[in-house]
Order: sequence, then structure tokens, then C-alpha cells
Amino acid sequence: MLCASLGPLAGCIETVGSGGASVAPATVLDASMVTQRGAITFVKGWELGRRVAVERQQPALVFFTAHWCTYCRKMEGTTFTDPAVAQLATQFVCVLVDADEEPAVCQRLQLSGYPTLEIISPAGTSLGRLTGWQGAPALAQSLQAALQRYAVLEQPLRR
Repeated sequence: MLCASLGPLAGCIETVGSGGASVAPATVLDASMVTQRGAITFVKGWELGRRVAVERQQPALVFFTAHWCTYCRKMEGTTFTDPAVAQLATQFVCVLVDADEEPAVCQRLQLSGYPTLEIISPAGTSLGRLTGWQGAPALAQSLQAALQRYAVLEQPLRR
């Protein structure tokens, strides 16, 4: 396995499968594909972010933002710098979607305002949506609840 070091978003390439067969490589993220907001590193863009979440079988924490959004900047400077939030964020593939660059995605998901945070399982199931500025304690609680919902969804069915 070959890995590129980008902290929690290290990209790894699996070159040979378990049976010796070659498998499709995982997405390797370089510096142009990620951005830092507060203490959290985000994958840039909906399609890339969702692909990485599916490959890693991790839920996605999608931050819908816009350059003109005052409360988005406030969250980046306060909530996303909180150590508890930053630690919880490592359990997600964090994805940044700029509403001005990807308006069709925002329309398709029927966003009602910014900032919006959507937590999505690798299968595409919503694990929660938060609209408007979120303080660190509230966001940490929401992230923990989403992880618990994800754990229940991923449990194998018991007979």
C-alpha cells in the first residue's frame, strides 16, 4: 500500500487485492484537493468528497458554504477550531461544497440556508442536517449522535 501524507486525509493506493488480483486504486488526495477551515481539513467538492467517503467507508461531514456567508466564516473561526469538534471530525471525511461553485448540488439537496452541515453515510443515507451557525458544544453533540446512528446502520442484521 502506497500512501501520500496529508494528515487524517492521507490517500492510500491498494495495488494488489487479497487474492493477488489488482484492484482500482483509491483516490490519492494532493494539496490542491483539500482545504483547511479552522482545525479541520476538508476535501474540496461534492463528487470528490463523496467518492473518498465511499472508498474509505466513512461517513461524510459536508459543509455547504459560500464566500459571502458571514456565519460560515464565524463557524470556521470558532466552531471548527474547537479541539473536541476537530477530534470528532477525524472520524468523517470532511467535505467542503461552495454554493457558488456547485449551485446544482445545493439545489438538488434543497438547502434552505448557509451554513448547512449534512452528515451522510457512505451509502448515501442522511445521518443529520444542521442549518445555520452551530456552536462547538452543539456540533460536537450532533456529530456524536450521527456516529451512533451510523454504527446502528452498519450493524449486520442479526437473526
